[in-house]
Amino acid sequence: MVDFDAAYEAFNQWEAEKLQPQANALAAVTFSNAQDAEEAKAAALESAASAAALAAAAEVSAQNAAVNSGAVRWVAGNYTQGDPVWSPISLLTYRRIPAGVTASTVDPANDPAGWRLTGSPYSLPQIEIATALDAITGLPHLLSVGVHYVVLHPLAVCSMPAGAVAQEMVRVTNRSGATTPTLLRNGSLFDGDADDMQLDSLTADKTFTKTATRGWL
Repeated sequence: MVDFDAAYEAFNQWEAEKLQPQANALAAVTFSNAQDAEEAKAAALESAASAAALAAAAEVSAQNAAVNSGAVRWVAGNYTQGDPVWSPISLLTYRRIPAGVTASTVDPANDPAGWRLTGSPYSLPQIEIATALDAITGLPHLLSVGVHYVVLHPLAVCSMPAGAVAQEMVRVTNRSGATTPTLLRNGSLFDGDADDMQLDSLTADKTFTKTATRGWL
C-alpha cells in the first residue's frame, strides 16, 4: 500500500502540474482557433454582401446613365411611348407611358398617369412647404414622387402623390415646430390603414416607399 500511495500521489502531482495546464492550454488554443474561424466566416460573409451591394449599385447606375443620357428637358408637347425626359420640377428622369404619340401638358413630376419615374434616386431635390395650403390652388399641397418636402408651416395639409406605383418614393420632414401638419393618403393607404396621417412628432422624418399591397410604408 505504501508503494501504491506514493505512486498515486506522484500521479496526482503530475496531473496537477503537467496534464491540467497542458489541457487548459489546448482548450484555450482550440477556443481561440474557433473564434478566429467564426470571425473569418463573418468577414467573408460581409465581404460577399458588400460585393453584391456594389454590383447592384453599379447596375442601377448603369441603367440610370443609359436612360439619362438620352433625356431632354420636358416641355409641353407630343411624346412617343418610352421617350425619356427630365422634369424641371423634380430634376428626375421619367419615361412616357401612353402608347403611340400623345400630348403632354403637365410636368412629369405631377403626371403619374402619363409618366413613370425612372431609376432609383440616391439624392432627392428639396421643396419647402411654408403655407397651410397651396398658394395657387388653395388646395392641399400635392406631393410628387422623387422629392424631399420640408414642412415649415404648423397647419400644412399635404396630399400624397396620386397614381404612384411600387418602389416610388417621397420624403417628408417636419420642421414646423408643431405636431399638427397632416398627410392625406389621397386614395392610397399608410401601411395598410385607410386613415390620413398626422405628423405628431416634432422630429418626424420619413421616406415613404409605395408598395403593391400596403400603400405607403
